Amino acid sequence: MPQFKTGLKTTDFQEGTLIRKDINGQSIVFVMINGKLFAMDSVCSHEGGPLEDGSLDGYNLTCPWHQGIFDIRNAKASPATSWVTDLQSYAVIVEEKTEEISIDIDSVLFDKSTKEIETQKSPSKEANTPPLVEQNVLPKRPLDLELSLSEKTSIAGTDIMSFKFSRSDEHNYLNYKAGQYSVVNLGTNEDPEGPTRSFTIASSPSEKEFILISTRIRDTPFKKKLAGMDIGSPVNITAPMGEFVLPDDYSNSLIFLSGGIGVTPFRSILKYATDNQLPVKIMVFDSNRNQNNILYKEEFDEWAKLNKNLKIIYTITDDFSAADKEANWKGERGYINKVMLTKYLTRNELDNSIFYICGPPGMLNAMQKLLEVDLQIPKQRIKIEEFTGY
Repeated sequence: MPQFKTGLKTTDFQEGTLIRKDINGQSIVFVMINGKLFAMDSVCSHEGGPLEDGSLDGYNLTCPWHQGIFDIRNAKASPATSWVTDLQSYAVIVEEKTEEISIDIDSVLFDKSTKEIETQKSPSKEANTPPLVEQNVLPKRPLDLELSLSEKTSIAGTDIMSFKFSRSDEHNYLNYKAGQYSVVNLGTNEDPEGPTRSFTIASSPSEKEFILISTRIRDTPFKKKLAGMDIGSPVNITAPMGEFVLPDDYSNSLIFLSGGIGVTPFRSILKYATDNQLPVKIMVFDSNRNQNNILYKEEFDEWAKLNKNLKIIYTITDDFSAADKEANWKGERGYINKVMLTKYLTRNELDNSIFYICGPPGMLNAMQKLLEVDLQIPKQRIKIEEFTGY
């Protein structure tokens, strides 16, 4: 049974104290609860938060950054915090005489986003394939891939910037589903929230030449470094992950509710659906403060002309400005609400569509209440992706 020594002993632990160890380039958090040791990945799957700085309530480990909850026993994400995804857990082995702690690497469960299989026992001699794990090392997630910045654009009248990173055939590592996200590492260790951020891949898998991300630029070391990067500068990006993607079955209509920068995963999905002329009806309700902040509008309008199954409703929430009047605004005004949805959706569409929500926490909570309470949409037909606007 392959094992990896951690350099820890049981005497290093107090009940409920979280200890992080970097083992073979992989960060793992350990904890003792009721005299039993547990181990799991220490980097939150949402924004890369340090779980060793989190809080424990029973077996629930809460991330200190955005309060994602994981079960320390199996690294499973809590349904109550749907913006995080499952991590990996490891069986802990204690040597009886020395009390030295090792990890049983046969227990590693890879999350679905890495497209790996579970670590298996060595195959029988009849098999001609080598065992998956042959050396006494921890299996690792795919290493970060280095991409280079090829284009950056500031959106006039907003604090939003878009960045394109070049890719080529050698970057098959970045095969992904429309709507997924990756973690970008800029090495900004001076940033109090760490050197990494999660970004939706706003480009479609059908756009083979580049990876696109769009974000609001904040007064943080990470965002300042990102905004100031020169063309050709390298960044490290992880394998795409996340379940905010198209369903396998296209028989149900899809309703997208987006707020501000939360529209980024929908760009990826809409471009993919249009390029492939998918037989799925999609209606987008895109809410922004004003017209300047409507990200990707020209592209969306063009795709709506090309895709008979796509319809987009824009709404602006700020007081109607002189600029809006001058532009002869014909879209909706105000926040997405029951009146707006029932204006465009039939009862049959409300009863049978799958709803996707993406935006800042306040908008997300309001949309959940609107769907579940006001419109009686069951939770199993609602998919959620939170944007924190870090």
